[in-house]
Amino acid sequence: MITPTVAGQEEAQLYEEMRRAIDEFEEGEQRQIVLNRMIRQLRFAKWRKDRIRKIAHTVKGSSSATLWIILATGALAPVLLFSMFIWVSLWVE
Repeated sequence: MITPTVAGQEEAQLYEEMRRAIDEFEEGEQRQIVLNRMIRQLRFAKWRKDRIRKIAHTVKGSSSATLWIILATGALAPVLLFSMFIWVSLWVE
């Protein structure tokens, strides 16, 4: 899992890349394309950092029983869905 510190470092790296892209390209279409791509990457990095912070806060406040329930639910969901698929397939025949 990516920690908030790593996400912050990645965001700083993206800002540095954006600064280099601004210096590298002169005014024009190519510069605009590169800047738009960098802006999308920065927005995604910020969104991911916020999500990780929320998840870390939720996990930190949870008891171990809650975490086991989450893990068991996540592990059993595909088995249940596959079983339902098989049951419906047999029922349709």
